[in-house]
Amino acid sequence: MVQIVMLCCACFIMVIGRVDKAKLASGSVFRAGLIGMAAVYGVSWMTSTFFNFYKPFFVQEFGEVVNNLPILFGLCLFFLSAVLFSQGATITALMPLAMALNLNPADTVWMFPACNGYFLIPAGGAIIGCIAFDRTGTTKIGKYIFNHSYMLPGLVTTASQVAIGYVISKFIF
Repeated sequence: MVQIVMLCCACFIMVIGRVDKAKLASGSVFRAGLIGMAAVYGVSWMTSTFFNFYKPFFVQEFGEVVNNLPILFGLCLFFLSAVLFSQGATITALMPLAMALNLNPADTVWMFPACNGYFLIPAGGAIIGCIAFDRTGTTKIGKYIFNHSYMLPGLVTTASQVAIGYVISKFIF
C-alpha cells in the first residue's frame, strides 16, 4: 500500500508540475529509480510466491532442525530472512514454531536480531537501489555473490546485536 501511495503521489506531482516527459526519462536518477523499483517489486512478488508455495516444507524442515539442535534457531532466522528479504515474514514463519517446540522465550528474544540477514544475498531492493544510485563506484557487488559492500558491516552488526542481546537477556531474564 505504501508503494502504491508513493507512486500515486509521484504521478500527481508530475501532472500538477507539468514535468517534461522527455527530460524525465533521460535523467539518471529516474533511470536508477525505475530499475530499483522494478527490482523491488520483482523480488517481492517472486519471494512471496515462492514462500507461500513451499511454506509447509520450510516449517517442517526448520522444525526438525530446531528440535535436534535448539541453538540453530538463530541461524534459521538469519538464513530464512536472507531468502525471504523480510524480517516480518521470517518472524511470522518461525516464532510460532519456536513456541511450539518450547524454546525458552528469553532465548527467542536475544535471537531476534538474527532475522536481519536480508543483506546476505545482494538482490534486495535497498542494495540494488544503492548500487544503482552510487556514481562513484564504491558500492558494488563483487566478483562472487558473497563479497559485496554490505557483507562485512551486516555480519558485524548482526553478530554484535545477537551477542549484546544474549548478555542482556542473562541479566534481565
